[in-house]
Amino acid sequence: MGRLLRRNGDVFAAPMEETTLLLSVATGRYHGLNPVAAHIWDLLADPIDEAGLVARLVAEFDVSAEDCQREVAGFLANLRARGLLMDA
Repeated sequence: MGRLLRRNGDVFAAPMEETTLLLSVATGRYHGLNPVAAHIWDLLADPIDEAGLVARLVAEFDVSAEDCQREVAGFLANLRARGLLMDA
């Protein structure tokens, strides 16, 4: 099992039409998520590792494991760089 990840507790989410907006309390910055990214954000409510995320998404969406792994890794790196993701 890989490193468990979770959402930063100082980030608030609000759905708005086709977007979910995240607000980082620490930075005061907003971040927009498309519906798939918002679904991943929801899955990060409970600690989960990257492989678990990929497995869930491959089961739910019509995507290859390789493509999903690449996209999820990039998205998680982006969340981490913005301070929105933490180790559990």
